[in-house]
Amino acid sequence: MTNSTSPLDRLRLRPGATLDFAPKEPRELHLRRMEAGLPTLGNDSYFFKDSAAVVHGLPLFDAALHKPHVVRLSGGHGEVTSLLHAYRCPDVLPQTEKIGDLRVTTLAQTAADLMRRYTFRPALAVADAALRLGADRHELFALVQGGRGCRIASEAVLRADARSESPYESLCRALMLQHGIPLPELQVDLTDERGFIGRVDFWWRYARLVGEFDGMVKLLDHLGDDSIADALAHRSARDDRLRARGETVLHWVADDIHQVEPFVMSLREHFGDQLVDHGLRPEAMGYRRVRGRTGPRQ
Repeated sequence: MTNSTSPLDRLRLRPGATLDFAPKEPRELHLRRMEAGLPTLGNDSYFFKDSAAVVHGLPLFDAALHKPHVVRLSGGHGEVTSLLHAYRCPDVLPQTEKIGDLRVTTLAQTAADLMRRYTFRPALAVADAALRLGADRHELFALVQGGRGCRIASEAVLRADARSESPYESLCRALMLQHGIPLPELQVDLTDERGFIGRVDFWWRYARLVGEFDGMVKLLDHLGDDSIADALAHRSARDDRLRARGETVLHWVADDIHQVEPFVMSLREHFGDQLVDHGLRPEAMGYRRVRGRTGPRQ
């Protein structure tokens, strides 16, 4: 873990453990902190919450990755040290497993813990990813029953779809659910007389409408040995083939999703007043149930 670099350039993980160079990716650096902290943990300690999410590959939103998160199953009080954030054991023991040398909460348990503290949009992204990574929907649903955040987490599990390939695709679908947009088919292979055109993120078959989220990861995946200009030219040619077969093609970037209105209005231009009540719970719509009131309140 250490050697010839100047001491001033090294990153201290704990006494006796340093890195010559800090990884640029926050998740990778957090994983190194977890590995460095292993010798200081007892056999009753497990990584959970954001730390377990890093191990399992679950999406994180507003993540706290400056210190590993640990739960101690033997009880006691929580504490925050220079190395980690330790939590007291919850009333219900979490499900745990060992991945490599790391003791962590299971994929389903970690997803449930995250969903309970998120609003509906990021909770749906976690639920989608958990199913895609192999979690069982029934197990997820059981783990989010009762307690803090149970209504939003339950709604996310019920609406989750393993076909969603990225967190932003999940956020797109969450906005569709919240704003009454008819739901599309996901990850559909489209063809023309020349053969395979491509797999599109969203397809409204009856409206002949294609929706694509254009993230940097997707662009880099298509680069290969080509330049960004070549990749964009390839996307343009693909769009031309889709339009030639009668499709309208919409592209969105992260800002469209974060600002919400550009994304929603781009779809409402095609569906007009054709809005759908997807039956989301008030909490998932961004409302909160208030005692003594009969209707939802913002």
